[in-house]
Amino acid sequence: MSCRPSRLPQTRRSLISKIEATDRPPYVFLDKAPDVESFFHALASSPALALDLEADSLYSYQEKVCLVQISTTSANAILDPLTAREGMPALGPLLADRRIQKVFHGANYDVRLLKKDLGVAVHNIADTMVAAQLTGREQVGLGALLAAEFGLTLDKKYQRANWARRPLEELQLQYAVLDSAYLLPLWEKLRADLERLGRLSWAEEEFLLLEEMEPAPPREPSCFDVKGAGLLSPRELAILHELVLVRDQAARACDCPPFKVLPNQALLQWARDPPQRREQITRTPAANRGMLRRLAPDLMAAVQRGQALPADSCPHRPKGHFVPLTAEQKERFARLKQARQEVAEQLQLSPGLLVNSDTLERASSLPRSEALQLLESGLKRWQREVLGARLRAAMLP
Repeated sequence: MSCRPSRLPQTRRSLISKIEATDRPPYVFLDKAPDVESFFHALASSPALALDLEADSLYSYQEKVCLVQISTTSANAILDPLTAREGMPALGPLLADRRIQKVFHGANYDVRLLKKDLGVAVHNIADTMVAAQLTGREQVGLGALLAAEFGLTLDKKYQRANWARRPLEELQLQYAVLDSAYLLPLWEKLRADLERLGRLSWAEEEFLLLEEMEPAPPREPSCFDVKGAGLLSPRELAILHELVLVRDQAARACDCPPFKVLPNQALLQWARDPPQRREQITRTPAANRGMLRRLAPDLMAAVQRGQALPADSCPHRPKGHFVPLTAEQKERFARLKQARQEVAEQLQLSPGLLVNSDTLERASSLPRSEALQLLESGLKRWQREVLGARLRAAMLP
């Protein structure tokens, strides 16, 4: 176990004092499996933990957890799951224990990644981003909240760092610990605001839903993953699809994100104007020349496969059944949005936080009984409590 020695705050009051004094909190760095496992076991009696993750989605084919930052009221720790993987299973029971509250900022991503990479679920969540939204704060990023509440300024220098690279720099670790070190006192402030506003139950409903977040299931890459594909013809889509498969195979082989193998711009260019010679590929701008030379034969073969595909087998984007709103439905849609806007102004919340416009537009297009059923099932309990009656009234006449 390696440590960065510092005096650790012992209570929440002293932690807040520490925030006022410095933006470089003390921490320990744990990169050995026995130390990590012991640390998790020692946290079993903690009433609350703050957590954050660092991942490598910008640098690997399959993103993975590269660091786990955990803070209590008395200490901060950074754990290295890449070098201490054998100690990570002890994290599962800790995060599953409903007696311990786990505070995140933007838990949606972290909960999904923990399930996907480490196979652990999280219970008893509090999310400071969600809490900030429900208090009506306009700026809900962690940096903005820490600046507003504690006068701290977060340096975003390492926001796009490669967290899988070892060894880690000291400044990287100092950056990483900031993402968890102040979440507990931040949550205490936000919780007090939610209680004062009578909205704590709203947040608790949102937190329970976060526990159910699941990672996206694996699937094969598609030409429709490429932005701009919707403007291509079916034949061009066939070529693009074959090119996407080649890129994905190369990305998997070199363990890097597909966009770092070949940019979408190059794939779209070849789909619209299929290259006839290898040189047309290797001279493509905005792409790595070495990668182009290495993949040129496979890319030429992909183009030829796309060109040879039977017309009835070419990809077609499923066309939605779009029916424009009638004049009466447009009036209903306007009334629903107006009702939402009035409630949002009264609560000083973003209108989209109450209900999204797509749901309102869809309700406007349905018979009244079906629309009311949609609004009943499509809104959370707290949303129905604050907005349901106004939306039902707006459905008339």
